Amino acid sequence: MTDRESLSLPPSQTMIDFRQGARWAWRLVWRGKFIILVCMALVLVPAVLVLKQTTPRYTATAQIMIEAPETNDVLADRTMTVARQRVSEAVVQTEAELIASTVLARRVVTKLRLDEDPEFNAKLREPRPLATFLASLNPMSWIPVSWISRGEEPQKLGPTAREDIERARIVRAFSSRLTVRPQRRSYIITVQYVSEDREKAALIANTVAELYVVDRLEASFEEARRVTGWLGERLDALRRDVVAAENAVEQFRSEHDLRRKNERQATVNDQQLSELNSRLVLARADLAQKQARLDQVRVLVRTRGSVDTSTDVLQSQLIQRLREQEAMKSREMSEALKTYGDRHPRMLGLRADLNDLRGKIAGEIEKIAASIANDVEVAAAGVHSLERELDGLRRQTNVAGAAEVRLRELERQAEASKSLYEAFLGRFKREAEQERMQRANARIVSPADVPVMASFPATRSVLGLSALLSLLGGIALVFVIDRLDNAVRSADDAEELTGLPTLAMIPLHRGSTDRPVDEVLQRPRSALADGVRSLRTALHLGDGAEASRVVLVTSSVPKEGKTFVSLCLALLFSKVDDRVLLIDGDVHRPRLHKALGVDGERGLAQLLAGEAAFDEVVQPGIGGSLDFLPAGSYGNVAEIIQGPQVEALLGDLLKRYTRIVIDSPPVLAVADSRILARIADRVVYLIRWNSTPRDAVRNGMKLLRAAGVNPYGTVLSQVNQRKHTRYGYGDYGQYYGRYRDYYGE
Repeated sequence: MTDRESLSLPPSQTMIDFRQGARWAWRLVWRGKFIILVCMALVLVPAVLVLKQTTPRYTATAQIMIEAPETNDVLADRTMTVARQRVSEAVVQTEAELIASTVLARRVVTKLRLDEDPEFNAKLREPRPLATFLASLNPMSWIPVSWISRGEEPQKLGPTAREDIERARIVRAFSSRLTVRPQRRSYIITVQYVSEDREKAALIANTVAELYVVDRLEASFEEARRVTGWLGERLDALRRDVVAAENAVEQFRSEHDLRRKNERQATVNDQQLSELNSRLVLARADLAQKQARLDQVRVLVRTRGSVDTSTDVLQSQLIQRLREQEAMKSREMSEALKTYGDRHPRMLGLRADLNDLRGKIAGEIEKIAASIANDVEVAAAGVHSLERELDGLRRQTNVAGAAEVRLRELERQAEASKSLYEAFLGRFKREAEQERMQRANARIVSPADVPVMASFPATRSVLGLSALLSLLGGIALVFVIDRLDNAVRSADDAEELTGLPTLAMIPLHRGSTDRPVDEVLQRPRSALADGVRSLRTALHLGDGAEASRVVLVTSSVPKEGKTFVSLCLALLFSKVDDRVLLIDGDVHRPRLHKALGVDGERGLAQLLAGEAAFDEVVQPGIGGSLDFLPAGSYGNVAEIIQGPQVEALLGDLLKRYTRIVIDSPPVLAVADSRILARIADRVVYLIRWNSTPRDAVRNGMKLLRAAGVNPYGTVLSQVNQRKHTRYGYGDYGQYYGRYRDYYGE
């Protein structure tokens, strides 16, 4: 069936296939139930023995809560404490590692004197039989100790070193049973200890927790003492630094005659500098004013303007009087000009007086201009003098300013040293008070109780798991064996392997008679007779009786029951047909004559070789209308069976007999079976139940089909009906227990 066809199957057919597969799996498991039971026994029995020999162990659990170290500072500022009250997962993990450290383990071993306990000291422990036996199985124990260790090494170790090594071994044994595990997203650390004694387990777990808390408290005290000592030493150094800084400030101030901080009196330099600045400002203003007057006069002179308009000229009293006299002379001259002529002596006298006055005025103006220029030079000289004096005073002031800068720097250093000293002093006082108020940053929230049940071994879990694994292993082994098994056990297997229908299932003979043939004849209601009868019926109902006149019985390998089936089939045919002939076609290993108790020296071989006639070698009346043709004994039987001769012989025999049954040799043994099968009407292929390999059946069918023979069907021979029914192989034989009442005993 292809994938497309399987996908197109209706749901009902898929469910049927699933049920068939489930039934097949159940039948397979049921067949292998003894294998499964053996697997379970092989696992459970050693498991029970090991559990009985294993010493139970008990686990005690204690819980410790880690608190923030900052909460120890009781005297610290509350706002700062609240901001620091957090413990990270790294801190909790670190504390867990400290609990599991060898230092704490040594303290527990020393306190509880575990070095004297046989559970931890292997030298004090008595050897157990199971452990001794298992140790003896170790190949390393067979090697002498002197071969793998140096003899001079123990002598090199002193008593102290040996004691340390032994103590380290005991500590490792102790630590191997200690489990410290921080719980996620919490500040809780779980401490578990495993011991052979339940009370000892609880005691050790509680001791570990208590010693850890004590260790944290001691560490806090030690840290506080160390901080206090360091602060004391630091305070001494800071005190010396403060004194030195203040002395340096005072010394520098006295050397440079500087005022103290916050003092208001000024130095001489400051006062002189202020006065000089004021005088210089005034002198520069006066110089600027005089320079402006001089510039005005020079401009009037240079531009030939009226110098009389100058402010200094206008303010001169002498010039004003001379101007008045000039005006009076001018009026007199104007009046005299009206009376006298231009060359009149009076006019000349007046004109001379007027010129004299004007000369005096000009002289006075020149004096004023010279005076202004001299004033400018004097003012400029005064300004230059003040500037030089101010520059010198500034240089002195700069030197004093640098000294003040240095003084302020020294004062800041002294102030910083003083502040640091005061801060350390306050911290020192808090630490000194806190040293008497220390508490550990951990506490035991759940002490370990004495365990009630053993934690190891988990008997129920081990047995349950062992049973489950052994059950699954047994089932897997059954499936593997079934997959590796090469035998045919059911009609379904035979049909799947050969593609042919199963004509009958011949049961295994379990009767009291020595000859199974007698049971078929004498007990026709037996299961054996009914199996052969089913084969005869299948041959009759196929395509009619005429189509199965020549029936050949063959198999893959010897000892599959074809001789017995051939004989029984011929006997049953003789009860319903007129004339039946049974031919022993196995000229290599003839056996039918022994089963019938007749002479088999002459038979088919002599007939084919032309050394005898049919009537001379046939054994008539073997059973009712049954005649028997033995195989005969011949020297060279390899080439005695030839197709044309056998075909001609069977043509003659069919004229005399209604049915001919041929017992042929195995297909895989010789080629005679293929020659005989080509002539037969029906070829019945025997497969021995739970014995014949699948490869043999597959190869035998391949050889027959290669010869142009298509067997009519298969027969399962020597079927153990009890096992077949009990194991349920899925064919009709599994219901033997239900219809066994139909068979007569």
